[in-house]
Amino acid sequence: MKLLTRVLSVLMMQAAFGFAGTTQLTAATADTSAISTPTTDSALMASMDSATRDAKTAESKKHAVWIKLEGDVEPSMYDFCARAIDDALKENPDYIIFEINTFGGRLDAAFDLVDTIMAVKGAETIALIKKKAISAGSLIALACKRLYMLEATTIGDCAPIVQGGDGTPQIIGEKIQSPLRAKFRNLAQRNGYPELLSSAFVTPELEILELTATLDKGKKTERDSVLVIEGEKYAVLDSAAKAFWGAPKILVKEGELLTMTDKEAQELGFSRGTFKDRDEFETRLAIESRSEVETNLGEDIASAIAAISGILLILGFGALYIEFKTPGFGLFGIIGIILIGVVFLGQFAPQLDGYIPAILLVAGVVLFLVEIFVMPGTFLFGIGGIVCMILALALSFEPSEMPEYVPETIETTFDATPWLLGLLYMLSCAAIALVFPIVASKYLIPLLPEGWTPMLKTDLETAASPTEAVQEVSIGDIGVAKTFLRPVGQASFTMSDGCTRLFDVQTHGEIIEAGTPVKVESVQEGHIWVTVAKAEMEG
Repeated sequence: MKLLTRVLSVLMMQAAFGFAGTTQLTAATADTSAISTPTTDSALMASMDSATRDAKTAESKKHAVWIKLEGDVEPSMYDFCARAIDDALKENPDYIIFEINTFGGRLDAAFDLVDTIMAVKGAETIALIKKKAISAGSLIALACKRLYMLEATTIGDCAPIVQGGDGTPQIIGEKIQSPLRAKFRNLAQRNGYPELLSSAFVTPELEILELTATLDKGKKTERDSVLVIEGEKYAVLDSAAKAFWGAPKILVKEGELLTMTDKEAQELGFSRGTFKDRDEFETRLAIESRSEVETNLGEDIASAIAAISGILLILGFGALYIEFKTPGFGLFGIIGIILIGVVFLGQFAPQLDGYIPAILLVAGVVLFLVEIFVMPGTFLFGIGGIVCMILALALSFEPSEMPEYVPETIETTFDATPWLLGLLYMLSCAAIALVFPIVASKYLIPLLPEGWTPMLKTDLETAASPTEAVQEVSIGDIGVAKTFLRPVGQASFTMSDGCTRLFDVQTHGEIIEAGTPVKVESVQEGHIWVTVAKAEMEG
């Protein structure tokens, strides 16, 4: 009778908790006098057989394509991932392995990444957590068919947050959490991950408990019956059911988000295995041949701009604010437009990968023209033009011979050798271009016969100093400003012979309009200093 009561209690629990994400119990008939359930979640059944499946894959050698997803989850990461998947599928691989190491990022980019990975056909998608898959990174990891982790790695904590008014991060409300939870449930159902625990990545209010009951049959102990339910569901159980299941084990506390280590992820049915390094992982999956899709120049630039986009926008809008507070249009306005333009145009850098050297060359020429015709004497645009043109030439430099072998023990995420060789090549050319004219003009060109040399050989014996003409103007002379004096300009004076002559003059900082009478204050070192002739104007 006591055994029948236990069986009925389990059957009632089945009916009460037959909801998505809760373990479905399997009860034996009265004849068997035993109750058993497979695992914590339906997904754990698949994880128990993972070793068997992995052993079967060892029977045939596999080809894998690696795609690294590192840094912030941004639209640039999505662009790279979409291109990398297309390139990977051209090799007809058995596996497409996403090596993930991210703290997360933008939710829209993560959703695009997830949809792209889920749409892969013809190859099995596998996620390998290299260091961490936090926030949006966990969503991307669960989009893959299988999940593995390296030692001392973590996954979880995907609550969407925004910056609060006081600068502290705050979790976004139900309007965003609801579709995000639905996305996690969809991934769990599709790829066989624990559904209820997947919701705990997003919802801090969700408490999840694990209930275990051990049933004895004579001298034999049957496998534990395990039930994973929400804390609210456990709270409404009657005393008999609570006594049957015993004290619950808290898997996720209320007010916390599910974040797991590699061992915990394997125990809870997310991870299929933990490995020391990539070599051990490839051995387990019988990967014999491999390749890796690298980021191109445009994607590197887009990623770098995205990393500092906030700073660029602050500086850009700050420069525009200063420009609006000052009269006219000048340096700050140009800087603000350039900085904001870099942020927005940086999103198109992946599509412009092959044209970046040409774009930099054109930008360098434009900056040079601005320096010459718009803002002469600032040197800022001239220096910027030189830098852009040097970068353009360095990026277009392709060395004929590059080492093809890179030791596998060296992890390379970005090879700067072509850039450095190109930059060295361009600096060497610039040094030669600077030294050769100096040497030629000093030692070679003077040896050419008269009429064949481009150099002017006229000496300065009969030359006259421009300051001698200034001596014709005396202190106290009255003239008329012919141009605006800001503070430099031109004024006309009547000479002793009755002729009117035009001279370059300047003031001590005051601005004088054209047509205003001026008076010579002093003549020093070839400069004529003037001021407004007030007394003469009144007379």
